[in-house]
Amino acid sequence: MLDTAVVIAGGKGLRLGPETSDKPKAMLQLLGRPLIDWIILWLKKNGVRTVIVSVDYKKETLIGHLGDGGALGVRVKFNDHSGAVETGDAFRSALENQDLPEIFVALNGDQITDLSIQEALAVHQRHQPIATVVTCPVRIPYGILTITRENKVEAFREKPILPDTLMNTGIYIFNKSILPHLPRNGSIEKETFSKLAQLGELRSYTHRGFFTTINDHKDLTEAHNLLKNIQAELL
Repeated sequence: MLDTAVVIAGGKGLRLGPETSDKPKAMLQLLGRPLIDWIILWLKKNGVRTVIVSVDYKKETLIGHLGDGGALGVRVKFNDHSGAVETGDAFRSALENQDLPEIFVALNGDQITDLSIQEALAVHQRHQPIATVVTCPVRIPYGILTITRENKVEAFREKPILPDTLMNTGIYIFNKSILPHLPRNGSIEKETFSKLAQLGELRSYTHRGFFTTINDHKDLTEAHNLLKNIQAELL
């Protein structure tokens, strides 16, 4: 059972302005509650009891809202990663400054999903890599055409899901031994994961339930709709 998670929640959410002019993306409202609440409730449902929230931009609003986490039924601790440029150094800050267990959940902190963390953990424990990346099928935001040599359209699929093409969800299971592989100034996706893949220390767990990440106003609307399907389970 995983009982600790690190949530990177320092993003400015520039594409979500003006709503994020006075608060971080994690404090955007979804069905009357901040995004960070829904993330923590999902983590709690999956057995997580301690949540390290790593903060930067407008951190006072997150700290003031969450407090010690008691209102959500978990223990919340804060890690200040101010000055971190990319995800790699933000995660490094959390590992260097917090007392973390040998295995923990790590995430970018802008997702809505029904992922079972324990199922992903089972895969991680079976293969014992340094890191497991949760993936999901890619949803193409455009219409896809199948065209003959004579330019005749044989098929048209609007915004299809490609079941055999997988994307990174930004949700991970890490061993503490990932620390020396994290950059001091760089992206975990570009630097750490490519190195771990070469070492044979990176695994994938594919989630085929629902998932969305919130980067812009369109994503925010989709997250509202997805959340309606699971909010009763989390509250």
